[in-house]
Amino acid sequence: MISAEKSLQETLINLTIMIQPGLAKGRATFALLFTAICFALMVSSCKKDEPDSQQSPDVNFGESNSRIFRHYHPKTRTSSTTSGTTGATGTTGVTGSTGTTGTTGGTTGSTGTTGKTGTTTGTSSTSTNIVYKASAPISLSNQSNITISGDSINVGNGGTVGIKLTNCTNVHITKCKVMNSTNDGIQLNNCTNVTIDTCFITNVRAGVNVMYSTTVKVNNNQFLNMNGPFPSGNFVQFNNVNGGGCQINYNKCEDVVGVAQHPQDGLSVYQSNGLPGDSIMVIGNYIRGGQVLHDSGGAAGIVLGDVGGSYQVARYNILVNPGSVGAQVQGGTHIKMDHNTIYSSPTTYSVVGIAYGNYSGASSSDVTMSYNSIRYYQTSGAEMDEWWDASTVTQPQGWSTNILQANISVSILPSVIITLNL
Repeated sequence: MISAEKSLQETLINLTIMIQPGLAKGRATFALLFTAICFALMVSSCKKDEPDSQQSPDVNFGESNSRIFRHYHPKTRTSSTTSGTTGATGTTGVTGSTGTTGTTGGTTGSTGTTGKTGTTTGTSSTSTNIVYKASAPISLSNQSNITISGDSINVGNGGTVGIKLTNCTNVHITKCKVMNSTNDGIQLNNCTNVTIDTCFITNVRAGVNVMYSTTVKVNNNQFLNMNGPFPSGNFVQFNNVNGGGCQINYNKCEDVVGVAQHPQDGLSVYQSNGLPGDSIMVIGNYIRGGQVLHDSGGAAGIVLGDVGGSYQVARYNILVNPGSVGAQVQGGTHIKMDHNTIYSSPTTYSVVGIAYGNYSGASSSDVTMSYNSIRYYQTSGAEMDEWWDASTVTQPQGWSTNILQANISVSILPSVIITLNL
């Protein structure tokens, strides 16, 4: 830049000498040279604003973003300056900022909020606005591709099963009520591909009893006060249920002390087998209450590997005062019980939070019990969070990861979990 300015100064001196001899001719020459000098000054000014490509940094945006950003090169930076000049030229930028579309987007956002309210309303309507029709108990055999929906079945304390399916395929039982039976609420025998959801079952021997069936899903139901007695008294039991796609997920279960007569194991997976990569899933259930009388062996809120079985998972369940044992594995292979939250205050029959032993008569292996949060008080008030029976099994995998004396209480469950009884 210094050499350019010196050259311009020399040109001005020469110009002065040139216009001395003839003033008229000098004026014309001056006009011509003045134009050239102005152009040279403009070029000089532009050069002062242009970055020195030798000093432009090579900015690395970081390894984690390298797939997107790579490096910011001097060539790109020069191009950015040109783009900036073009952007400043005009009305295109202004037009781009005119935000009519953006305002519409904001309105759409408000509509989205309304949609969220609609979702809440929909959930509320599930608990209060299902339209039921009174129905006698239902018993079907050898039926396929049917839906049972909206039936309210009051057995009147008789001994009939509320809904009974035998040798049925592709059945959906949804939005039904079953109540007041000394037998099961819903019973399946030798059925395939049955889904039971959004049903309410109360004051029955057992909620859902599934025997010798394949691909059964019991999801998003509510159960209140199972009466037993042993060996029944479950919210849900899978008994010799096999194959893929079997689930007991997101149910809400409650046995009220002094109302439920002889509740036993809450969710029981008995001699049942999933598949590698498609285990029987027991996920996200709420369980409050359970066995309070010493009227059987120690009943548990959740039992996997119940007298054997394989490929079973219990995860993200929340249990409060669920009985003698919070959750247990009683045998089987390829069993996982993890990330559950289990609490009991001292009850008339509370013993231990989680437990593992093998009472199936067959070998038990590949059992993982990990990352469970537990605080479990015995009847005496002593805390006993975990136990495994060294006479029948070796310590399960992941045992040391369980969180004992967890900072939890009865408040891990909402005060009201049953809403379909309205």
